[in-house]
Amino acid sequence: MEKGSIVMRVRAGSFAGLAASLPLAALLLVPAGLTPGGTWVWPRGLWFVGVFSGATLAANLALAIFRPANLETRQQAVVAAGDRKQPLIDAVGSAVLIAYWLAWLAFIPVDVFHFHLAPRPPVPVALLGAGCALLGLLVSQLAVWENVFATPNVQDQSGRGQTVIDSGVYSLIRHPIYAGNLLLYSGMPLWLGSTAAFIGVGVILAATIGRIAVEEHHLRTRLPGYADYAKRVRGRLIPYLL
Repeated sequence: MEKGSIVMRVRAGSFAGLAASLPLAALLLVPAGLTPGGTWVWPRGLWFVGVFSGATLAANLALAIFRPANLETRQQAVVAAGDRKQPLIDAVGSAVLIAYWLAWLAFIPVDVFHFHLAPRPPVPVALLGAGCALLGLLVSQLAVWENVFATPNVQDQSGRGQTVIDSGVYSLIRHPIYAGNLLLYSGMPLWLGSTAAFIGVGVILAATIGRIAVEEHHLRTRLPGYADYAKRVRGRLIPYLL
């Protein structure tokens, strides 16, 4: 690999890592500082942002250097180009879900420091939440590493020669990125101290299940071999169960 190519890939991975980390950091830490009763020095928030940002940056750098095609796939927008045949419900639903996710993130510090809508999770539950968040981040990144077709939208990839991916975490569940994200979003508010935000993950779960239904219909219709894969790997989000 040429030196110039390495520099460009490192630059691309760094940009992708920062693009994923900075919005989350801003939506957690800025409201924490501005909310009445809040603080700019929020230990749990700073720990979470630091670990998330470091892991995300490392994962994107690894993708950029060793699997640049996977990174390029993940950099697509949630609304695909018109010729990609993205279902309208997926485009609209994804945009609405992102808006909810942004508001949900900003709500966490406001609830922690001001609203107190529900009792804070006890320390053991908060630590369990931190573990779930870390596990979720790992699972989702392993899935991206494994699947060069893992776009952030539902689209026709027959022109790219899409094939069924059944290796790595895909040998255990059919939608490991969604599973990892749900673990991350469930553990995050528990660690940060907002039971109300944890309850709010129910909306994300419902939207994810709906999107899986749309995506699976698309894959069964357009991707040869997917129906057989679904018979071999029963779990969508949890092995053998769900």
